[in-house]
Amino acid sequence: MKRSLDIAAIALTSLLLLGFAVLSLRGLIDPQPASARFGMPVSDAAGAMFYRVYLSRNLVIVASGAIFLLSRQWTPLAILLTIAAVLPVFDMSVLSLNGVTAPAFHPVALALIAITAALLWRRVAATPREKPLFAGGMLGPRDVDQGGLELCQHHSRHEI
Repeated sequence: MKRSLDIAAIALTSLLLLGFAVLSLRGLIDPQPASARFGMPVSDAAGAMFYRVYLSRNLVIVASGAIFLLSRQWTPLAILLTIAAVLPVFDMSVLSLNGVTAPAFHPVALALIAITAALLWRRVAATPREKPLFAGGMLGPRDVDQGGLELCQHHSRHEI
């Protein structure tokens, strides 16, 4: 079961990052139709430029996520996707405040991001970590001299 959840976390993360990349690149190439699908069509050059800048945030998330995924850095990846879950909520709020009903992909994106983040957090919790040198009784009685100073075995100096 654990292995299946790990595979699901990696697969969903990969698909989510790929989807973000494809949608962002399509929007950068042709912002007018992409902005209409988003729920707020733009028709002038200033609007198209703003939409391109808006989409660039997704590409930053994709690049960061891909680096974390490929280097197997599960905690930063889980943090990134947890924070990214706020983006569809923000988008839906902005659209709603402007009297526009958010397209269905916003709640779907929120659900996918939340599920993927939860799976990644499960993977983080299941990954064994090394204990720090001074935590959990790693020092023994021979590591402390009679004056109460802790001797670090890897350094030649005394540490108080």
